[in-house]
Amino acid sequence: MTPFVGCLGWQPTCLDPPVGGCFLDQSKIDAVHKARASVRDTGRPDAVERVHASGHLTARERIAALLDAESDIEVGRLQGKADWGWVPTLGGVDFLGTVDGHPVVTSSTDYSDHGGGYGAGHLARLFALSGQQRWPVVLFVDGGGSRAQSLEGSGAEMARLQGRYPGGTGFFEGMAALAGWVPLIAVVSGPSFAGHATLAAFCDVIITTRGSSIGMGGPPMVEAAFGVKLKPTELGPVEMHEETGGIDLLVDDEHQALAAAKRALAVYYDEPSGPPPAREAEIARLVADQGPYDMRPVIDALVDADSYFEVRPNYATSLITAFARMDGRSVGIIANQPDSPNGGAIDQAAAGKIARFVQTCDSYGLPIISLIDTPGFVLRTPEGEERTGMTRHHARPLRALHHRSVPLFSVQIRKARGLAAAAMSGIGSANVLPALRLAWPTVDLGVSDRYSQGFDDVVDPAETRGHILKVLRQLPRTIPPGPKKRPRDSW
Repeated sequence: MTPFVGCLGWQPTCLDPPVGGCFLDQSKIDAVHKARASVRDTGRPDAVERVHASGHLTARERIAALLDAESDIEVGRLQGKADWGWVPTLGGVDFLGTVDGHPVVTSSTDYSDHGGGYGAGHLARLFALSGQQRWPVVLFVDGGGSRAQSLEGSGAEMARLQGRYPGGTGFFEGMAALAGWVPLIAVVSGPSFAGHATLAAFCDVIITTRGSSIGMGGPPMVEAAFGVKLKPTELGPVEMHEETGGIDLLVDDEHQALAAAKRALAVYYDEPSGPPPAREAEIARLVADQGPYDMRPVIDALVDADSYFEVRPNYATSLITAFARMDGRSVGIIANQPDSPNGGAIDQAAAGKIARFVQTCDSYGLPIISLIDTPGFVLRTPEGEERTGMTRHHARPLRALHHRSVPLFSVQIRKARGLAAAAMSGIGSANVLPALRLAWPTVDLGVSDRYSQGFDDVVDPAETRGHILKVLRQLPRTIPPGPKKRPRDSW
């Protein structure tokens, strides 16, 4: 047996030389290691310093803070090879990993790389994988839209973004396919324009940080179209979107945004059990016989301790939409808010808020708890509410409740005039009635309300949680199987 002398001088004993007559050149392995290191934060200190100076985390720092330790698998760190060497992914970083032990797909644009424009990344493939496995997706989307220049050229890149290329699912087509099929969460912590804003708009929950902005076109596009120069923070500030319903949650900084994203992900999964509410026994003392009161402490007295997660709190303030847990079971909550300017009446914005939230809960198999105390739909002169399209929008919650497949539990605390009970619980939908319809001794029935379906029971308020749990335990959670039932309402 004759030792074979390889290219690197290593002399193992072998029977036959390797194919090609040479061992793998170590310099090629070193080149890959060098290319991989160049895209890490440690390999670009100047860019990292600029990001930190702006008060933000880098793309990789965001994802590291989101995912469980040692669970991250980066996809597309090196996207291909050019004449000058290995080429890193442009514009964003894409990962598989886990959050609290559950699989998740996540991606972050990199604002230090050409303004965070998406290049030829691998997110489209991850969208397809997410759809196959029904894994949630978390996107960090601050940037100015798609990148005009990329390794493949702008024409091929735009085709890729639009989904018109073989072998995968594109950005927008992929997001449309995933909406209503897997939980989609967007975090915006900077300027987010054009395609980035579109990606966020597809999501079930949009979390933003103060001082950020979301717009259909960035400042250069606005200046070109209208001749007006604006700063990114002046174009679509998230504080405005909070009031108009364009986002779901506004927080102070990225650390709070990451914590909120984890809470939103946790909604998708049940826990074995949950700690009981602290004020369950005194819940009756939280409701006034007459006049306004805050519904939030009532909700807090019904759900597991520290499980309350409200979305769109400052939009359509006459209605509360929140996720929570009851005995470890994830649920959605819709509740009128008597402590609001119109006393909990349902206007056009509240009607859309109900419909969208019901559809989200229905998509992911979350039972709904409805707490009812409302004077009914807002009625004004033709110069008022009817100008908002109320005559059409008031039917949106009725449609959403009619088509739902998840159980709903209604609790009428005081009044529900006209079609209000139907808008809150589907009574009269003739298809899917509440699994349990309870009332409190404070219930106030008007003349028209006496023709509604009867209550299953009028209970001591302190018994409300126990009654709901007894029935809820008989109704195991089922995430609706495919195909996707319908597109989710974007409002």
